[in-house]
Amino acid sequence: MIKNNFARLSSVHLSQTTLLLLLLFFVLATSACSRREAIREESEIGEEGVGEVPVQTYDGRLMGQVVFDTVEYVVSREELLQPFIREFGDGTVVDKVMIRKVQETKNDKPAYYLVALGIRSGSFRSMALELDLASDNALYLSSSGSKHICQSGVGCNFCYFTFSGNRITGCECESRAPGNNCSHKFSERNTLLKDVTLRSERRRSEN
Repeated sequence: MIKNNFARLSSVHLSQTTLLLLLLFFVLATSACSRREAIREESEIGEEGVGEVPVQTYDGRLMGQVVFDTVEYVVSREELLQPFIREFGDGTVVDKVMIRKVQETKNDKPAYYLVALGIRSGSFRSMALELDLASDNALYLSSSGSKHICQSGVGCNFCYFTFSGNRITGCECESRAPGNNCSHKFSERNTLLKDVTLRSERRRSEN
């Protein structure tokens, strides 16, 4: 009888000990899982903070409208002379501004550039800024539009922009004679309309 009671007590004691051990294991496991989740969340937040890229607002300004195969100017070309002189920034005197289509073949999608022609110390200069073509055929100039500059060398009176497909790739002298060349400079962005309020925009705001 005593042995049976002792066995029952031992069994109860072992069951309680086992239960306590199981509870302790469960608490430790839950704590470890919670810690792993916290570390993962902190890591994800840290990675999002480090890799986050600020969204830039599109600053395109309406320059013109493509109607069939011609361009209707929304902004007066004379109004852009001074901004182009400032954009050259080296004393180039600009006397002509236009929008030109670049399309090597009919299979190429057309691209449009805002082009300025001028003179600096007797040398021909030109600048072309890439325009954005909207779905409604409106032409916009943004600060992210690429900038190309051509400057004629000694013996060259005029430089052409060269292109492949619908992209400007360089400059070439009209004579193509040896020694007569043009230099080409490229920038990914432009500041043509920075701090410039166009008359067409003032009229729209007044209306």
